Amino acid sequence: MKFLLILIGFIHCYFFSGFVYQVPTYQPVFSYPPDFEQEYLNDLSELVQQAQHPDSLRWKILWDLGYYTHTRNLTRALTFADMGLEEAKSEKNSLWEGRFQLIKGAILLRMDEPDQAELYLRSAQNKVNNSDLWLLYTNLGYVYERRGDISMAFEWAKKTLDLGLATADLKAQAMAYSDISYLFWKQGKFETGLNYGLKSLELFRKRGIDDLDFDFTHYVVGNNYLAQSQLGQAESHFLQSIAMGERFGFYNNLSDAYISLVSLYILKKDFAAAKKAGSKALNYATLLDNNFMQMRSLLGLGEVAIARGNFKEAENHLLSSIEVAGEDFGDHYFLSQAYENLSEVYEKTGAADKALTAFKTYHRLNQTIFNQETEQKTAALMSALDLAQKENTIKQQAFNLAQQKKRSTYWFVGSILLLVFFLLLFRGYRIIKKKNNLLEIQNKEKTFLVRETHHRIKNNLQVVSSLLSLQSERITDPEMQQIMIESQNRVQSMGLVHQKLYQGKNLACIEMRDYFSKLGEDIIFSFGALEKVTLKCDMEPIELDIITAIPIGLIINELITNSLKYAFPNLSSGQITIYLERTNPTLTLHYMDNGIGFEEKNPDTPTGFGAQLIQLLTAQLDGQIRKLNHEGTYYLLNFQNVNQPVFS
Repeated sequence: MKFLLILIGFIHCYFFSGFVYQVPTYQPVFSYPPDFEQEYLNDLSELVQQAQHPDSLRWKILWDLGYYTHTRNLTRALTFADMGLEEAKSEKNSLWEGRFQLIKGAILLRMDEPDQAELYLRSAQNKVNNSDLWLLYTNLGYVYERRGDISMAFEWAKKTLDLGLATADLKAQAMAYSDISYLFWKQGKFETGLNYGLKSLELFRKRGIDDLDFDFTHYVVGNNYLAQSQLGQAESHFLQSIAMGERFGFYNNLSDAYISLVSLYILKKDFAAAKKAGSKALNYATLLDNNFMQMRSLLGLGEVAIARGNFKEAENHLLSSIEVAGEDFGDHYFLSQAYENLSEVYEKTGAADKALTAFKTYHRLNQTIFNQETEQKTAALMSALDLAQKENTIKQQAFNLAQQKKRSTYWFVGSILLLVFFLLLFRGYRIIKKKNNLLEIQNKEKTFLVRETHHRIKNNLQVVSSLLSLQSERITDPEMQQIMIESQNRVQSMGLVHQKLYQGKNLACIEMRDYFSKLGEDIIFSFGALEKVTLKCDMEPIELDIITAIPIGLIINELITNSLKYAFPNLSSGQITIYLERTNPTLTLHYMDNGIGFEEKNPDTPTGFGAQLIQLLTAQLDGQIRKLNHEGTYYLLNFQNVNQPVFS
């Protein structure tokens, strides 16, 4: 309103006093705190009508109108951008033509036109000043993120960060850290994402300006806290984002924050609040006329319905979400979530075929996000980001030391020599420390890659197990169904080894007592015998490498399966005992049950598949198996030349 009073005074003096005054000083939106409210855009809309001829002031106003109106009305924002672009072209002003192309690209991106957006952004790249490049890089990153190309989105965020560090532009640095945080969140690296998000918030607070991107970063940080189950911290940041969004009318950020509150309230079991948040998110997405936000809002409402057990309502919301996304929806992260939830709905309602189809689509989309190539690129970029941060810190420290040296020169010449001496010592220390840090980073990267490999193998085996489970539900033949369950148990026994490896501190080997206990419980559960059969693993902790652990795990799987099938037909309760001991270089495995026992017709020539598998696995480990006299069943297996694990 203060700006309008100045404008009125200018018009009065111009038309009534006969004097010509210069155009009043223009203050761009968010260039200084805090003079920006929702009505300010209306003030600018009136002001731009007063300037009938294209000039720099009019274009600045049109630029602000285009950029900040896109947070609440994309169509109106595009009108302002086109108006400025046509005027700049007419005046042959390439700088402003590039700036309006930049903003038009940003608007088109939010209208779900990433290809058109990229054309305008690429065209603007060689026209705008360096001060605008960070915004251009940021939006190019959003283009690739919207297409699902996370690695390229990381590349553009890294360019934004490098530019911000080179020019000491706090806004560019803060925006880069915010985008990097969001991308790590999408990759499931929540702790790393949180660290970068907090760096971004620190820089935004240092600037002291509450703007659109500061608001968005609160949402990003809240997501990373939510993913780590820190609900109090997450809710605090979401509410800060909402408060800022309501103050300035940022409909896109409001929709984002309310979508995340849906997930938070579901975790809190406050389903009424979750549904209310989902409705608000959808309302703001509709006001913005943004399919991307509408798709995610409907996804959130579907998740609420699932949590409440309203599967028909959930199906409607999820199908609407997928329909709004359309066939060319590039963000596979959110689309895969829609299909994953839809698969769960169909599974709950007994639609097995539809559940499998939805799960396959989810798995295909998920693989485009979480794959080895993306992981490798992400790991390389993480190293590059860490290295850039260290180099920037070193440069800043060197600059500070140089300034200190310069000031000290005026006072004591002798202190210069002393300072040089300490600088040389410090430099040597920094070089050694840098090398040590680099070695530590490389070691962490290798550990990370090994852990991720085991994680991926476990996930893939889990997918195979789930597919076998889905398939078995469709089989009516009891014998075939039993074969499918046994196959599923074999896959799970292998997957459990990889799970123990990536969850444990030692990536080279696993502890067998805990492994046997978990494996046995899973198999007993799969046979529905938890109330009937108990498992006893009274043994000392023994660690084995993966090459030895997997065959022994499969052997135990077959032995427990045989016991559950044949050993306890008429007993009200049974007990299975597993005992493994090491006498270098021999491993001895004892397996007993107190069932009815059996007599083998020909021990040297097993006929069943399970028995043949046990013989093959025992031979693979250079072992021998014997059946001893016992009230039930007693197998004694000896494995020769089993090496002690390197890292035990």
